[in-house]
Amino acid sequence: MLAKTIDIEGPVRIVDYGGEGPLILLLHGLGGSAENWDACGTDLTGSGRVVAVDLLGSGETPPAGREVTIEHNAALVARLIDDLGESSATLVGHSMSGLVAMVTAVDYPERVDRIVLVSPALPLDYRHLPDLEVLAKLLGPLIPVIGPLGVHVYRAGKTPQREVEETLRMNCVDIETIPVEVRETIIDEAARRRREAWAVNALVDADRSVASYVLRPARFRELMHRVSQPTLLIHGSEDRLVSSGSARWAVAQRPDWDFVEIEGVGHVPMLEASDAFVEVVGGWLEHG
Repeated sequence: MLAKTIDIEGPVRIVDYGGEGPLILLLHGLGGSAENWDACGTDLTGSGRVVAVDLLGSGETPPAGREVTIEHNAALVARLIDDLGESSATLVGHSMSGLVAMVTAVDYPERVDRIVLVSPALPLDYRHLPDLEVLAKLLGPLIPVIGPLGVHVYRAGKTPQREVEETLRMNCVDIETIPVEVRETIIDEAARRRREAWAVNALVDADRSVASYVLRPARFRELMHRVSQPTLLIHGSEDRLVSSGSARWAVAQRPDWDFVEIEGVGHVPMLEASDAFVEVVGGWLEHG
């Protein structure tokens, strides 16, 4: 595993897990980083060359004058494929980056072979709304002025370790299923990000960009139906952030997409059940 910073109209940090064959790009969710793939990145190298990236305004990739939106991250992904010396890649997008992967596939179709959507951000299922904690974390930052201030206040009252543990407990069924060393790496990354003056505003900008899709189902539906590449949607049966109803709505819209629900896990199956996740993704890449 090799982490390095490259230049794509500004610094972009990537983590190369190695492997040979077709390029597989791992794209993290809102507030995440390349470290979110540490539990499975190396194991996925049996299917190709695996690279994770800190998207704009995340991890150690500063905005540096670049807009932190779904569309600008999609453009970054397309450029990254070129910079890695490949003509195309399979995109594995978690949560927010399900949108990044789909927009990349639509706007740069020649760059994308296949898509794996991992607990992707989806329109709300109003029959099964997320609980108040989840809604506050996702929608609170969208409130003008108050939202960013609330993020600052929240972080001021918690250590990076406490913040990460609370986030993982909201995202997971049991955080003890995540390897200790992976949790420690995520905590270290959260602590580094707190030292960056741009971090909170970048988080808010990214959250607003996601909301512009998930709060507008017609826009989201149009995007889904423009995706032409083979697609696999993976969902955790106990996901508190994206309900099973939303996932089933998505596959009803696109019955040609493959769908796997991993039982007993929440929003981050690649961390909670990395062996099962690698088996599903690897099998689909080989036979899908």
